[in-house]
Amino acid sequence: MYTPEEVKKRELVDIVVALLTLALGFSIAMANVNLAHIENLAHIPLFFPIALFVLLFAFIGHELAHRQVARRLGYFAYFQADYRLLPLAVILPLFVGVVFAAPGAVVISPFRFYGRGDERRDIFFISAAGPLTNIVFAALGLAAYLWAGYGLLLGFAYVNAWLALFNLLPLPPLDGEKIIKTNLPMWLLLIITAGALTWLTLRRLTW
Repeated sequence: MYTPEEVKKRELVDIVVALLTLALGFSIAMANVNLAHIENLAHIPLFFPIALFVLLFAFIGHELAHRQVARRLGYFAYFQADYRLLPLAVILPLFVGVVFAAPGAVVISPFRFYGRGDERRDIFFISAAGPLTNIVFAALGLAAYLWAGYGLLLGFAYVNAWLALFNLLPLPPLDGEKIIKTNLPMWLLLIITAGALTWLTLRRLTW
């Protein structure tokens, strides 16, 4: 068993490793680095800060939202990286040009430390917290882009919208599978909103 301090240190290391690995994967995809275009490796440092900035909100914001809601409801929760699947974030962009990764998840104890339990309600709030955070970031990013016109803001909005939409798919172990079982109307509202934001941002990206 780990002490609370050890868990905090492990969680911080896991978050940093997952964030940097995902940023590298996105940088590879953005720079169009693959076996046929190895020369594009030189472009990765140009895209890395951009990917890092976007994922700092999109990925970290998503996971910390799950964690904080779980803690507010009385559970012990922390982020844990999946070191078996994390390398896919770098490998897949090199071969197929697409980032698809399962960097880890928030681990939640099955027992509450305080408060009165309502398992159905708790599962809904904890599961919805991540996608909802991405939806808020996507909406803010799109609004800021329409006001200021900076392409980075549109990319920021798109990544958050797509992450929300993907996680809302009703497939285990994604958030959508848990939300649809606990609150179908809210799942419909969330996935329609995420889909609309994804379409609006992608439409502008492909103009």
